[in-house]
Amino acid sequence: IKINPEWETATLPEVAELNKSSVEPVKHFGDTSFTYIDVSSVENNATGVIDMNNEINTKDAPSRARRVIGVGDTLISTVRPNLRAFAYVRSLPEKSLASTGFAILTPKINRIVPEYLYYSVTMDAYVDQLVAKMGKGAYPSVNTNDLNQSHIPLPPIEIQRDIVAELEAEQELVNANKKLIEIYQQKIKSKIAEIWGE
Repeated sequence: IKINPEWETATLPEVAELNKSSVEPVKHFGDTSFTYIDVSSVENNATGVIDMNNEINTKDAPSRARRVIGVGDTLISTVRPNLRAFAYVRSLPEKSLASTGFAILTPKINRIVPEYLYYSVTMDAYVDQLVAKMGKGAYPSVNTNDLNQSHIPLPPIEIQRDIVAELEAEQELVNANKKLIEIYQQKIKSKIAEIWGE
C-alpha cells in the first residue's frame, strides 16, 4: 500500500473490535466436534492461507481454543508477529474457534473495508510497530495493549476499496502463477519417472 501523507491514521480500536468474544467449547457447542484454528494452521509471510482441517472434539479442546471468529475477521498471531502468521477469514466451517494465540480483529465497517484492514496489518510499517513491542523471551509476543496502541493509514472508504481491488487482482495473478508452477513441477516429476521406467 502506497501511503499518502494526507491520509489520516487510526489506532486499531478506532477501526476494529479486538477479541470481540471468547467462549468455552463445551458450553458453546455441546459435546461435538469443531474446527480449531491454531497458530500453526495459518501460513507465515501473510499468505492468508488457513488450514481448516483440524477438527477436534469439544471435550479434547486445548485451553487456548476460545476465540470466536467470523467471516470478515482478520487473524493476527500475537506470538512472533514478525513471522506474519496473519489471515483474512473469507469462509469458515459452521463450528469454528481460534486460538487465544491470535488477536481477532472484527472491522467496524462504517470506518474500514474488511479486506483493507487485513492488508494494512500485513504492511512492513505495521509489523515493525509490533516487532518494536515484542518481548525477548522464549516466546516473543505482543499483548492487547500493544495492539490497541498500534495504528494504520486510513484513507477514505472509496480509496480503501480501490486499493483492495488492486491488491486482490495482483493476488489472483500470484495464485494463478503458483498453480502453473505446480502443473509444471508435476510434469517434470512424471517425465523423470518415465525416464526411469517407474
